[in-house]
Amino acid sequence: DGNKKCASLIEWIKKWEAAGAKIDGIGTQMHVSYIANSDDQKAQEAAIVNMFKMMAATGKLVRVSELDMGYCEKAFADGKKTSELTFEQEKQMSDFYKFIVKAYLENVPAAQQYGITQWCITDAPDNSGWRGGEPVGLWTQGYERKPAYAGFAEGLQGK
Repeated sequence: DGNKKCASLIEWIKKWEAAGAKIDGIGTQMHVSYIANSDDQKAQEAAIVNMFKMMAATGKLVRVSELDMGYCEKAFADGKKTSELTFEQEKQMSDFYKFIVKAYLENVPAAQQYGITQWCITDAPDNSGWRGGEPVGLWTQGYERKPAYAGFAEGLQGK
C-alpha cells in the first residue's frame, strides 16, 4: 500500500507529541506471507525496506513486535497449509525470514534497534484461532527446527 499505514502512524505520533505525549518508540506487527508471485514478492520486500527506513527516520526506538510468516500464491490470497508445503517453498520462507531480519539490522541504526519478536514458536495447529494449520513457526508442532529457523538465525548473523 505504499507504506500508507506506516506514514499515517508517523503523522499521528507527531500530533500526539505536539499535544504533549512522550513517545520513545515505534513498532510494527509483521504478519507476512512469502508470495510465490515474484512481482508481488519483490514489491513486498521493497515495502519492508522502506518501512524500516521510515521508522528509523523518526529517531525513535524501532521494534518488530509480532513476526510470523505464511505462504501464499499471490498477494492477499489465502495461505497454504503446512501439510501442503514443499521443501522448496519452506526454503523460500527461510530466505524471506533472512531478508526481513537483515533488512531490519541494515536499515535501523543499532542505537534504535529495540528487537524482533517471533510471534509463533511452532506451526499453528488446524484448530488455532490464528492462521489455523499454517506454517507460521520456526519449529514444527513437534518442536523440530524448520528451514525458517535457519533463515532467521542467518539474518541475525548478517549472512
